[in-house]
Amino acid sequence: MTAKNPADVFDAMHDLMHAYRHRMRAALQTELTPNEMRALLFVGRHPMRTQKDLVEHSGTDKAQIARMLNMLEEKGWLERVPHANDARSRCLRLSPAGQAVFEGMGERRRGITAQMLDGFSPDEQQVLQGLLARMLGNLDQAG
Repeated sequence: MTAKNPADVFDAMHDLMHAYRHRMRAALQTELTPNEMRALLFVGRHPMRTQKDLVEHSGTDKAQIARMLNMLEEKGWLERVPHANDARSRCLRLSPAGQAVFEGMGERRRGITAQMLDGFSPDEQQVLQGLLARMLGNLDQAG
């Protein structure tokens, strides 16, 4: 199947991510926004990283990230602790309640991902991952 327009590929990826996010929110039965989910996933996978690291990873405005982190901290899901090597910086980690949310997201994520990839052989999954990595690399090269 060849896309009539190269943008059709992006539209298909966008539709897939929209459906994935919808399923994640429904599965979690939560009001977490996609950005909050991504932030919790990032901190859960990379504990003790800084807010600056999260800004760089997400590509989101640092003021928006700061507000979101404040909300996650107010909900009791996130903690900020002093950085071991930089007294001006704080590191992010999940609280015990945040860890429980993170683990729940991981379980649901694995289930939804398995559903999306149902019928794809391991080789096909590897090809898909390689194609997506190439697309990302093309963007990185373009600057």
